[in-house]
Order: sequence, then structure tokens, then C-alpha cells
Amino acid sequence: MKKHLALSVLAISVFAATPAMAADGGTLTDSERAFLIEQMEMSKKAFLASISGISEAQWKFKPAPNVWSVQEYAEHIVLSESYIFDLSQQVLKTPSVPRPERSNSEVDRQLAIGVQDRSHKATAPEPIDPAGRAAALTSTAAAKAFTEKRDHNEEYVKTTSDELRTHVGPGPVGPMDSYQVLVLMATHTARHTAQIKEVQANANYPAK
Repeated sequence: MKKHLALSVLAISVFAATPAMAADGGTLTDSERAFLIEQMEMSKKAFLASISGISEAQWKFKPAPNVWSVQEYAEHIVLSESYIFDLSQQVLKTPSVPRPERSNSEVDRQLAIGVQDRSHKATAPEPIDPAGRAAALTSTAAAKAFTEKRDHNEEYVKTTSDELRTHVGPGPVGPMDSYQVLVLMATHTARHTAQIKEVQANANYPAK
């Protein structure tokens, strides 16, 4: 089974802990903004480092027929950056509600940890499935495309006054506010970067 992000099967228990409600407003607090930017920066740096200087043979190496190559993981990450950001923007279009009790830092951190728990598996939705795509990215093109997308999304997080915490929609792990979808986006990159490193640790991974 492909080691994909468990978008549909991550435990709803991520939202089980619901400490006292945070600030009533939907705009981000300084700590919420800082937490998300930290997640975005860490996963960006790790992903770009994992594909830097990679050879063509290393880029396309598959440990097994049913396991993605570094190229496929990277392309999935690039495709997902816009896909998940757009999901957050769609949630933002839902009617505003009072800030939900689960829209708090403890649940945010549980979500970030849960996304990276690869004991849960799922199949990538077709729009972000790299398999069979005619125009596969090179490692250089992947790094460039991802950097452009992530920098755009990070700038949004740094400057937005959108009420990300008072718009909630159905998410892949249950109800999520728009901010939590962005946490998912950042940590999704980290999840698949770990899988890239597993491919690179394979005994048959090309030396160059």
C-alpha cells in the first residue's frame, strides 16, 4: 500500500481534547501565527534539503513497485501545496461562527503530530496523485515550484487579517477551521519528506 497521507483516516480523536476556549475573535493571535509559520518554515527547509543535489537515478528510484519514488513524493508535495491552501480558502467562505472550542493551540499541536503519524495510510485524491502524469517535474523544477507556492502561502499567513478560526468546514480529519487546514498543509510536507528520507535510506538507493 502506498504510504500516503491519511487524509481520510486520521483519528477524529485529534479533536478529543478541548481545553478552555481561546479568544472569541477569529483573527489569528500572535502565537497562532508564529506556530504556523514555524511549521511552514521547518517543513520547507527539510523538504528542499531532501531533494537538493539529487541525481536523475536517485530522483526516479523506486524501492518497490507499489512505493513512490522521490520524484513522486516531491510532485505530490508540490501539488498538495496549492490543493490544501485552496481547501483552507474554501472553508473561509463558509458562514462565520463563534470561535469553536476545538480551535485552540492544544488541538492545533495534536493535529500537527497526528498528520505526521504514518501508522495511518490512505490514497491520495486524484488531483494530487502524481502517478501517470505526463509532465513529471525535475528536482530543480520541483524545488522552484514548491518554493514559490510556499513563500506565497507563508506571506499570506504573516499578513492576513482573515478570521481563519471562525470559519469551519468538513475536513479530512473531521470539522476543521481554516487555520487548521493550513496546519495540515505545513505538516503534510513534513510527513512526505520523512518518506523521501526512507527511500534514500534504502539499501538499493543509487549512490549517484
